[in-house]
Amino acid sequence: MIRTVSGIVLLILHLTVCILIWAGIRSGMLKVKKYLIIPVIFVPVWGALSMLILHLQVFSKAENSRKIGIEKLQVNEEIYKNNFRLREENDHDIVPLEEALIVNEPELRRELIMNVLNDNPEEYVELLKQARMNEDVEVVHYAITAMVELSKEYDSKLQELERLHQISPEDPEVMEQYCEFMEEYLSQGLLEEQIERVQRQRYEQLLEKKLKHQEDLHTCVCMVKNLMKLGDFEKAHEILQIIEKKWHRHEAYWILKVQYCVEQKQGEELKRTLDKMKKEHIYLSSKGREDLALWIDS
Repeated sequence: MIRTVSGIVLLILHLTVCILIWAGIRSGMLKVKKYLIIPVIFVPVWGALSMLILHLQVFSKAENSRKIGIEKLQVNEEIYKNNFRLREENDHDIVPLEEALIVNEPELRRELIMNVLNDNPEEYVELLKQARMNEDVEVVHYAITAMVELSKEYDSKLQELERLHQISPEDPEVMEQYCEFMEEYLSQGLLEEQIERVQRQRYEQLLEKKLKHQEDLHTCVCMVKNLMKLGDFEKAHEILQIIEKKWHRHEAYWILKVQYCVEQKQGEELKRTLDKMKKEHIYLSSKGREDLALWIDS
């Protein structure tokens, strides 16, 4: 009788452990493949222990890799503003970064690109793309390494947000963070064409879900821009109409409308839109005037 009870208790305990481990794998808390649940089920105790050891090894490697990547890639904020202090006799000379990359002194170029690997590399993507084309092999190596590590950082953050969203799909704060991250991630131009399309489709789903809860201007603008990138101009036009009804006098609508007409090669509609902006005295900020400079000055 005692053996039977003990056996039942151990069986229940084993099933509980299996369920917890499976839940950990599904949620992403355990960094192991799903098929590894099989030895956990059929090899009591040792299967679970092996799973936990494997998770710790994978997690430890990922953390070490991330730290190394961050240490290699941190970029100096002063450089982001395209100003470098040259360490020469005159310590007050300042050189734009783009010009520094084409100077004829290899040592100076290398010193500058090494200074770039210091803080917030996501703010330097365009610079790193330029550096990849440099004639200096060492500069190219540093730039490519930076781009690879930056991609890893973004992938890691994406996985974390996906996990949080799966756990709390209706949490508005998680949704907001997820959408903001996707907006930044997709704007960097780090992804291959096919992968970018998949991520943009995912981004579209998130924005749709967000709009069901609340139609705010920023989300609508992000949706139109993303849809145009996906080539879905019909749906983009539908969202544009929503923006026109709710935020007709906001510059965001008019900038988007001009961009939409240009993308669709609608010359006559573009002209009517620009004329309407003048007649209705639509206010444009300095950033708005910069975005439309090609059209409002012509």
